[in-house]
Amino acid sequence: MVDGRLSAEVVAELERVVAELSGPVCLDLAGLRSADEAGLGALRALLARGVAATGASPYFRLLLGLKEPGRARKPPSRPGGHKRRGE
Repeated sequence: MVDGRLSAEVVAELERVVAELSGPVCLDLAGLRSADEAGLGALRALLARGVAATGASPYFRLLLGLKEPGRARKPPSRPGGHKRRGE
């Protein structure tokens, strides 16, 4: 579990702990309250390497580019895709 503030001072510890784990890794971000740029960068790098994340707040899902759990994304509508009456 990642809890509290994820700052540059603790990024190395997070990376060390994750590196020591074997098999699939999933970070629980439910307790994450804030993160500086170094913390966000570390999380993005871990996610890019295949580490999963759960429990992230909507704010952190947005910052990290995570999809909302249980929601399928609606395909974007095409410009001019709607027809007017009589066409």
